[in-house]
Amino acid sequence: MVNCWHCGTEVIWGGDHDLEEEEEDYCMSTNLSCPKCNSFYIVYLPKDKEKNNDSSRSNNKTSK
Repeated sequence: MVNCWHCGTEVIWGGDHDLEEEEEDYCMSTNLSCPKCNSFYIVYLPKDKEKNNDSSRSNNKTSK
């Protein structure tokens, strides 16, 4: 899990937002919040990162 940058408490996942049509460089944003100090984070997933993850997953599949 992810801990708060400021106080070290585990943050709460607030949700994801699809940015495919709105944003050129990012495909998704995730919002996180800290229940202790009320810090708020928005994390952006780059579109290139998503493509790399998809190809890594397909390369990791093994046939039986």
